Amino acid sequence: MPELDFRMPFSPEDVSPIADLVSDARIVAIGENNHHIREFGELRNRLLRHLVDERGFTVLGFESGFAEGELVDGWLHGAPGDVADIGRDGFTFSLGDSPEAHDMLTWLRGHGGVHYAGLDVPSSGGSPVPALKAVRRYLEDVAPDVVPLVEAGLTASEPYASASSAVAPGRYAAMAAPARDAATAAFTTLLSHLRSLAPVYEQQSDRATHAIAEHHALGALRIDQYLRELAAMMAGVAPSVQGSSRDTYMASTVKLLRRLHGDDVKIVVMVHNGHLQRVPFSPAPGMVFPSAGTHLAAEFGDDYFTLGLSAGTGTTTGLTPDEGERLGFSVHAEDLAPAAEGSVEAALADSDACLVDLRANRAKGVAGPTSMRHAHMFTQVDVVEAFDALVYLPTMSVSDHVPRS
Repeated sequence: MPELDFRMPFSPEDVSPIADLVSDARIVAIGENNHHIREFGELRNRLLRHLVDERGFTVLGFESGFAEGELVDGWLHGAPGDVADIGRDGFTFSLGDSPEAHDMLTWLRGHGGVHYAGLDVPSSGGSPVPALKAVRRYLEDVAPDVVPLVEAGLTASEPYASASSAVAPGRYAAMAAPARDAATAAFTTLLSHLRSLAPVYEQQSDRATHAIAEHHALGALRIDQYLRELAAMMAGVAPSVQGSSRDTYMASTVKLLRRLHGDDVKIVVMVHNGHLQRVPFSPAPGMVFPSAGTHLAAEFGDDYFTLGLSAGTGTTTGLTPDEGERLGFSVHAEDLAPAAEGSVEAALADSDACLVDLRANRAKGVAGPTSMRHAHMFTQVDVVEAFDALVYLPTMSVSDHVPRS
């Protein structure tokens, strides 16, 4: 069994030891091995508050749609609305529905000094429409005659546009190749136009406003590419090493936040462990793609700090396709499988809650665990290379809003 050095007892009530490991890093990514987990949500909230109050962090980037995130940021700074409605409408993949998300939003609104941004593609990976509508609003102000470029994208994506990636891939796979190509061409043309005419449009609005509009257009294109990637996987023709348009977009959003707020800004990033890890992600044997963290580690080096969260026993969440649900899927609770041999959870199974300094293990050349929990599965990953630190909890449980069987 692989051993890990530099592990220390940890109380979830005191996150200061994690902040000490963060040191001077300006981008701190806090993970989780699955969504809708009570203990992870509570721990992430405590660490967010500490980083904001004690370490000067002022931006939160979350694994949710960039287009939808504008609603959240407006609410945090005084716009009307109920927290449950903001959680439902301002977050994708239902990630704003939990009590822990509501607690986070309520605290941020009361604090008033933190900006929020969704990092991800729009509409839970199912449609470019929210991003395209944002671009249309921008162009109606600066170049109304160019709005038909947006309309072309809306028309071309109509056959597959849906509430989430639980529905869109099937619709996309049913499209003929010329129809798919028409959508790709429409998004590429729109993005190319915005990029090439940036100096002109920036004079009519401002650099930040244009950069945001351009990023919305990029999000529409990334949805198109994401569905192409899924179609190739479904058809069995995907290459063993492939792109990940969602992860690439999330990384580019973090880079955009640095440009908008300045290189000295301190950003908290909340995404799944698989998205934030510093090495490529392998969802299945023989398949690998660059995670968002791969891009961010390459760009920012030690200025990017990754914290993985995992646990040994308890319950986790699963998804069931359900056309009757708002997003085309329902979330349910299920028991965790035993820790797999060679996993970090197996290596720490004899521990109480602990914090492991993986960066110190990496510097020492420790050959650590080779897999980690990912939802209800285990994925292959060099844990010591992938994360800078890890919090291990003996048990985890689903959030209160998730139905129990």
